[in-house]
Amino acid sequence: MADAVALKVWTDTECVATITHEPRHDVWRLEYSQEWRGKFDNFALSPSLPVPDTREPSLVYDAGAVKRFLENLLPEGSVLDAIAASQYISRNCVFGLLCAIGAETTGAFRFLPVDEHATSPAAWLPRPITMRELSDRVVSQQTRPLLDWDGKIHMSIAGTQQKLPVHVHEGVNGVGAYLFLPEYPLASTHIFKPQPSDLEHLVINEHFCMSLARMMQLPVADAGVLRIPELVLTVRRFDRQLAFSGTDGTSWKHMYANDYLCQVSRRHIIDACQACDFPLSMKYERNFGRSRHVAHIREGMSLPRLFKVASRHAVAPAVTKKALVQWVLFQLLIGNYEAHGKNFSFYMTSAGLAPAPWYDLVSVAQYPTRSHEMAMAIGDAFVIKDVSALELAKFAARCDIEPGFLSREARRLCALASKTAQPLLDAMPYLPDERDFAQGIVDLVRQQAIWLMRLTERIFQVPA
Repeated sequence: MADAVALKVWTDTECVATITHEPRHDVWRLEYSQEWRGKFDNFALSPSLPVPDTREPSLVYDAGAVKRFLENLLPEGSVLDAIAASQYISRNCVFGLLCAIGAETTGAFRFLPVDEHATSPAAWLPRPITMRELSDRVVSQQTRPLLDWDGKIHMSIAGTQQKLPVHVHEGVNGVGAYLFLPEYPLASTHIFKPQPSDLEHLVINEHFCMSLARMMQLPVADAGVLRIPELVLTVRRFDRQLAFSGTDGTSWKHMYANDYLCQVSRRHIIDACQACDFPLSMKYERNFGRSRHVAHIREGMSLPRLFKVASRHAVAPAVTKKALVQWVLFQLLIGNYEAHGKNFSFYMTSAGLAPAPWYDLVSVAQYPTRSHEMAMAIGDAFVIKDVSALELAKFAARCDIEPGFLSREARRLCALASKTAQPLLDAMPYLPDERDFAQGIVDLVRQQAIWLMRLTERIFQVPA
């Protein structure tokens, strides 16, 4: 490839592949390493980019598929604009952005220069973060990207909201904690999401919805609230796995030198857009918007497409389908209209896809200024008031869900949510105004539970 540039793809200390880009014609190429191809438990970047057998020649992948997978790793919107500007890179230059921020991404892979090799984490001294420093950065997040530290950005977290990946090392017996930047080769363990200025009580909103899902024993990521004193949501990364942590009370420098801090392995996850080989621009079902002339075009991520890719590639299709049904029903209960193609993820394993814990659970219904049109339709309904027994029956038929199972699961979750929501709020250490806000979520959940329970009882009245 003329005038091509390249990056190596690593997971932990293993070289997975080489990605080559010819910028003039925007041509991309992926080639898995022979070592990775020879591993019995290897896994692909995504279903559309499979690992060839060692006895087969290297596959020639669709260049667009390579680019689509990579661009879905990057932040979005104003966050991407700020990062691109701070690094003097065009926001459309996927390769340049990966060079700048690809050392710590969502999932298992790191993207490093071809002449840089994975090194042992114990050979690196970590960069600590103080609470005062974190507070200052949260306050200034509107003028400086939260990912920009010490004049450089080596981290990439997808999404439109400001986020900071950090390595949290809990103190002895759970008392106290040390925070570190996950600068290569140190891996992050948590994602910090500070309260934005444009959505009131968003941290409390997400924390309560995530906590409600956990109380209902649904598969959700661990979330907490940190006051520094600014409010920050903390989410434990489910694409990272702690292998070992020290408990002998030694200093963090000594712990680091003895491999205590850095035994964090990466687990590969992909979101639904990556699983379906969709670009970022198709994360909504109405990928061209809802204006009169294009609202009928529904080529973006949809629930039928999500269920189909899960059935085709899942390790355990029945388990995955159940998790998806629960996810859809929970969004209806909390009024999360923005559950789109990047809000559900899968573990990518050598055997196929497995559902990952839930994240980004927010009651968008609490914000009258935000669109209340659903990102993915229930049947043909894009707004709650249009969801009927007929639309639920369409949803079940198009996603190959047995109506009886949908009805039983809906009634179970509705009863559980109604029983759980108020006691959960009563036990939360929220401030008075935060509690008043969360009470609105509780009231909505109760209302939605009654509505949804009645609706699912009428599914059987819909002609087949």
